[in-house]
Amino acid sequence: MISDDSETPFWGPITAKANFCEEVARNHNDYMVTRYAAEFINTLTNVVYIIYAIYGLYNLRQKPNAGFVRTVPCWGLMAVGICSALFHVSLKYHTQMLDDISMLFTTTPVLHRIITANASPRVTTVMGIILGSSLLAIVIYHVKTDELLLHSAFFVGSVTTIGIYTMRLINVRTLAGSEARRQIWGMVRFAAVIFNLGYWLWLVDGWVCSYLRSMRATVGLPWAFLLELHGWWHICTGIGAYIFIAVIDHLVSGNDHRNIPGSLAWPAPWAAQSIFAGRKSDKKQA
Repeated sequence: MISDDSETPFWGPITAKANFCEEVARNHNDYMVTRYAAEFINTLTNVVYIIYAIYGLYNLRQKPNAGFVRTVPCWGLMAVGICSALFHVSLKYHTQMLDDISMLFTTTPVLHRIITANASPRVTTVMGIILGSSLLAIVIYHVKTDELLLHSAFFVGSVTTIGIYTMRLINVRTLAGSEARRQIWGMVRFAAVIFNLGYWLWLVDGWVCSYLRSMRATVGLPWAFLLELHGWWHICTGIGAYIFIAVIDHLVSGNDHRNIPGSLAWPAPWAAQSIFAGRKSDKKQA
């Protein structure tokens, strides 16, 4: 907690329109833990995106046929972590725009890759132009107007389409009843569940903010940090996004789909073997 009430926030007055349910110091809108971070936990939890992005980039560097295109989603995931951290640490309008835009710059390349997995080079190029032009138009409109409806609709639509096309690609590129299909389904189901959990935690964080603050005051630090639900949104969506990126790369890259890659970060290997994977395929009798 800020001990000196005369100590002003390092980043100056808050200019962002968005704000989240962290603790507030007496004479400041935020900056409960330190004058250098407006929302401490919301800033700190963005490291999840960055860690998974670095892990994904490291694994791709070990593959001989991994060009720049395959690394774009991982760079996008890293950008989300950096831009979101900049926003939550400062709560400035321009960093809020960076945070919002980085989400679209991450989902759009993944969307393009999944919907053009079986397309010709011409269709791939045309879809790239269409998606790129749409993204540019939405970014310009969002920055100029600071409206969230179109931005949110594009993001949710992209995520939903990615999920639908991923399910189709699993059925096309893995053998029915195979162990690989079962394990990939386990990872995808888990990723979808944890991503949606993060979304609901984000909503609840805004709906019952006063109750959450009362609970945090009751339990005290450090356990109060566990009730910072927007921070859990970062953790859940970071895990879910990484798993989808890794699974889509595996399915689209032309690798041997009879086996899942063994280098995925936790919890992907656990999800591949857990209840999310369903019952094991029946083995053929010798």
